[in-house]
Amino acid sequence: MPKSVPENLSAFRLSQLHLAMQHDKLDALLVTDVADIRWLTNFHNVFDKEPAHMLLVPTEPDGDIFGYIKTDSRYSEAMRINQEAEFWQIDDKLKSQSEWAVALLNKINKKKDKKVLKVGIDERLALNRFRALQNAIVNKATCEVALEELASYLMNMRAIKHASEIEILKQAQEITDAAFSQILKFVKPGMTEIRIASELEYIMRNLGGEGLAFLSIVASGPNSALPHAIPGQREVCKGDFLLFDFGACKGDYCSDMSRTIVIGKASRKQKHIFQTVLMAQQEAMSLIKADVAANIPALAVNEIFKERGYENLIHGLGHSVGIEVHELPVLSVKAKTKLVAGNIVTVEPGIYIQGFGGVRIEDFGEVTASGFMPFTKSQHELIEL
Repeated sequence: MPKSVPENLSAFRLSQLHLAMQHDKLDALLVTDVADIRWLTNFHNVFDKEPAHMLLVPTEPDGDIFGYIKTDSRYSEAMRINQEAEFWQIDDKLKSQSEWAVALLNKINKKKDKKVLKVGIDERLALNRFRALQNAIVNKATCEVALEELASYLMNMRAIKHASEIEILKQAQEITDAAFSQILKFVKPGMTEIRIASELEYIMRNLGGEGLAFLSIVASGPNSALPHAIPGQREVCKGDFLLFDFGACKGDYCSDMSRTIVIGKASRKQKHIFQTVLMAQQEAMSLIKADVAANIPALAVNEIFKERGYENLIHGLGHSVGIEVHELPVLSVKAKTKLVAGNIVTVEPGIYIQGFGGVRIEDFGEVTASGFMPFTKSQHELIEL
């Protein structure tokens, strides 16, 4: 970290971003994705899902101001009480985001005096916001503004987690593990999937979860063969697979785990499927470490599935988890980027047999130079409830 940058996570991220922008010859970056904004500002207890904010980050700081935030009065006070707010100029006045951004670009160019200002925008920028920005540039800009579409610009920076992020992720998973232990005491034959899911979500809240990482999956019997099943009115029966996929949020960060149990005694077929998935997961986790290509664990899972008489994975083997439950990097047969220390990934092989049921087992944890360090502590052995 440069000596001029305060010992602060938001300031550090901004300084790293400035270096990347200088390398890419950007004059400014516009940020609209809420997760990117949460990460870059490090503001806690501020953001929801509404697209109510825009950030503009110039390549060079303006004195002590590293970047600018356009928001509204519903959020501005919550922003200002955050420690990191000193690095941001927060504007909650009643004006459009696009006009606000162009006014700042004019200010930046007054110092630079360039014919063309090169401004990065994320590929996920909503079309209506993009058009409003274009119109404001045409009508208000005092110089030519070249908008450059960037793919996963901040998402790639978010892929390596800071120690403080890892600690929060572990706390989120502790809640999730504890919730699984409690829901096992609650489940009984005759209960509906939606009833169990509701109780599971209540338990996570009661244990200190600040929200849900995603809508919980509780899928029984043949529904467990649907990887993203939505809990419904089906009653859990003896002999069913019961698949759980769920996670709590803590400090705006997510957890993610899957476990599959059997209601009553497992059949020979159920045991074979379960042991195959568990074997594949353990093998995949043993292969994960820094400098390993992200497709290697998935290829190993497919080899085990093939040897044991099953089809290949029908979804990716895993993904990163952070502020969003699906982040970079991903683990899949097509993902050939190399893992690095500080990546967080899930490992979630699954076998799904339509009309019968399915099994998924998922842990998530940290990629290190020596291997994979799982945060998930719930048991892997088959539970017959």
